[in-house]
Amino acid sequence: MSLGCTRWSPPGRRSGFTLIEVIGAFVIFAVGVLMVMRAGRSLTTQMRYSAARSEIVVLAAEWVDSVEAIPFSSLTGGTATDTMTVEGWTYQRSVTVTLLTAVLARVEVDVDPIGDSAPSHSLTSYTSTVW
Repeated sequence: MSLGCTRWSPPGRRSGFTLIEVIGAFVIFAVGVLMVMRAGRSLTTQMRYSAARSEIVVLAAEWVDSVEAIPFSSLTGGTATDTMTVEGWTYQRSVTVTLLTAVLARVEVDVDPIGDSAPSHSLTSYTSTVW
């Protein structure tokens, strides 16, 4: 003898989901997908910004290193500027060398975006001669 269990349902009633339940589940799923897509776009923007910042920091440090590699007796005070493009943003880079004393000079590098709201960076270093 088997004790099979069957589910009781009222006569005329079908099993499954109603249309309103399916629509509700679809709306909840769609809202979740939209939130994930928005978060992904925000992360992409932040990663691009971070990549640009990292690259301009390295470029500024390289420029300071190249100025410091020049013999001190060959340094002259003044400012040099150029433009460059990093991660699609255009920057103006300016290098200012200020002779403070006969044996000490200040080197300032500014990397500023042109027009856009992109990251910027400033770096100051000092170089000297042997005394």
